[in-house]
Amino acid sequence: MESPVDQPSPTYVERRFRSRDRDETQAYLAGHYGRVDLGRRFSGYAEHVVGDGRFLLADAAMLGELRCVVDPDVLLISTGTPGSGWEVGDETGSFAAEPVIFQPGQQSVHRMSDTQGRAVAFRVPDLTRTARLLYARDDLELRFDGPRPINPRRAASWLATLEVARREWKTGALSNDSLRATTYRQLAAAALETFRLVGDRRELRVSAERRARVFRVGAQYLRDHAAAPITIEDAAFAAGASTGELVLAFRSRADGVGPTAYLRRSRLSAAHDQLSSTPITVRAAAELWGFSSEAVFVRAYREEYGADPVGSDA
Repeated sequence: MESPVDQPSPTYVERRFRSRDRDETQAYLAGHYGRVDLGRRFSGYAEHVVGDGRFLLADAAMLGELRCVVDPDVLLISTGTPGSGWEVGDETGSFAAEPVIFQPGQQSVHRMSDTQGRAVAFRVPDLTRTARLLYARDDLELRFDGPRPINPRRAASWLATLEVARREWKTGALSNDSLRATTYRQLAAAALETFRLVGDRRELRVSAERRARVFRVGAQYLRDHAAAPITIEDAAFAAGASTGELVLAFRSRADGVGPTAYLRRSRLSAAHDQLSSTPITVRAAAELWGFSSEAVFVRAYREEYGADPVGSDA
């Protein structure tokens, strides 16, 4: 099964819009969101969007009034300050009260009045792949059972994850492919935990719990035995799983690192700590932590830490 980490890194995108011109704003919003009606009190709109082909983060500010009918082709999770509201079918709510999810094929009405909004948009095929990895269900169809979070605790967890992502955004870190991929997975996992999926809920929960346990036990085994000549199959056996299940359990985590890379990082981290605290040569550290040669160790160390290892032979 193809994993999100097997996909080429989507290209980073960034979009800014700011205008006090009614016609310009009307055209921009209609081109991105649907039918838009700017109220008579309109005096300005600003938006900043970053992300890639898997997801987008957006901040928006509305001066005046706006009513927008949205029929998204993405999964959209929105929050906002007082003065913003939404309608989906017979349900209504405030963006300030809790995060809300909008799905493709489900028309909604958004209202903004002198307010600010924040949103995350997920491309459906990518979030579906992530959900199938997390729940070990190759046939899972991504559909949420209503626009509201499961409970206030899950809503608070989503908001906390979103704030972490926004801090990374504001530092410029999301232009980095690796950090952006990590942010995507954190947001995707939080979305799947915050809003209830349609389907056998107990079965999905049990599947997610097993995958989390396989990762936890497998990762602990790799860390504890990093100095031994172990294999990924050994870690899978310790976790009571097949090698394929162990790989998928690792790749469904926030950083998407597979067990082979995880073991390599564990060995590099242990070697780094030893070189920093004990009188050991680089060659001895390479041999102790299972690298085939000093050259291979130095190259891996340089890739991980951005500098050559320094030992007692320096």
